[in-house]
Amino acid sequence: MVSRELLGLHDDLREDHWRAAHPFNDDIVTASLLMHRCFRDDDQVAEALRQWCAKRQPCHFGSLAAKRNQIYFCVIRERDLADGDPVVAAKIAEAKRHWKQRAVADRTHPPHGFLLVFSSDRVLNAAPDDSLRRFADKLLSLAGWGSEQRPPRGANSITSDYLYLRNPQDDNYYGFQFNVDFFAAAGDKRWWHDHRIPGGIGFTANSTGHMRFFRDWYEQPGSDHGDWALKQAMLTIGGAHEVEVAGKKCPVTWLMDVDERGRPIVANTPCPLSQVPGQLKGKDWTRYTGYLHTDHAVRREFFADRETPPTADKPYLMHFTYLYDKRLEDFVNFSAGKPISEENVFAEIGRPETWTHRATKVRDTYSPEEGTEIAELMAEIYAWEPLPSLRDSSGPG
Repeated sequence: MVSRELLGLHDDLREDHWRAAHPFNDDIVTASLLMHRCFRDDDQVAEALRQWCAKRQPCHFGSLAAKRNQIYFCVIRERDLADGDPVVAAKIAEAKRHWKQRAVADRTHPPHGFLLVFSSDRVLNAAPDDSLRRFADKLLSLAGWGSEQRPPRGANSITSDYLYLRNPQDDNYYGFQFNVDFFAAAGDKRWWHDHRIPGGIGFTANSTGHMRFFRDWYEQPGSDHGDWALKQAMLTIGGAHEVEVAGKKCPVTWLMDVDERGRPIVANTPCPLSQVPGQLKGKDWTRYTGYLHTDHAVRREFFADRETPPTADKPYLMHFTYLYDKRLEDFVNFSAGKPISEENVFAEIGRPETWTHRATKVRDTYSPEEGTEIAELMAEIYAWEPLPSLRDSSGPG
């Protein structure tokens, strides 16, 4: 089967008629209005998205990175489609390369995360069906993070990549694996509400290991932020959106309780936390569960357009142990980092003497009225209150 171009898949998107009776929340509306104005520029969109990541999505890692200006943004617009898939792919590849260069070289605010957004009114209002899934899969593929073939038997894919950092103690480079996650405006007010995003659809890449070890190696040399990383992960899972299942409100992901003797599901795994905060007392530090799998990318469950999760009778069981159990390969890959030769790092991101800074964008000219509109929208965005679950977010200390 010949692969379709992104433009054709964009034209195939169908309107979400469900939305007429379930209008978008105000924060989605405000940010999307700014993102879709032809006279705004990419820096303004990036700032709106940074505020979104800091205040309006539940991931503690993403929120902290946004507050510290440590997310790199790449925005694809509807007008980019006219240039064809190779040009869109090249734009994303350049952004990813610059992101990884900054993650290696910046010693004050290296970007631990990357957010790729496709912004258009058509995608914003698209129904979460097979057409939107195909569009999302194609964008993921153009980003170099997907394949033309979906996994067998309708299984969800897990898409991974590496972010690099040099350890100043041994002068070696380490690669920290991360998984790519999917978000869409269509999730707003649906059971997968935590995976909503303004403007259209997006893919996030957050490297917990890079974030942790930048603190250990550069911000507070000799420190150990292992406790901090586990706490942030558990708080994220425990702060998920609630959905009605079988007449009862249930979170989409949730922490599990230890047994009556204080033991977790995974035996012989002592609690690695030196101090357990009150909201985590009595909770399992080895496993958690949920109606969506936090490692998956474009999840088939999101496109079934169901009022309740299709996985309600068979939730996923997932693990925290990759964050601290040194016996696991996942700990090495995602948390501790794998030694990578300088030659291999620079083969991917280019040698430092070839690096160039992103050109300063010449701002689009706009009328005083248009400038006032942008300023008013940004004022609304800056006034957003953080989600209640993010008010417990702690810094790196």
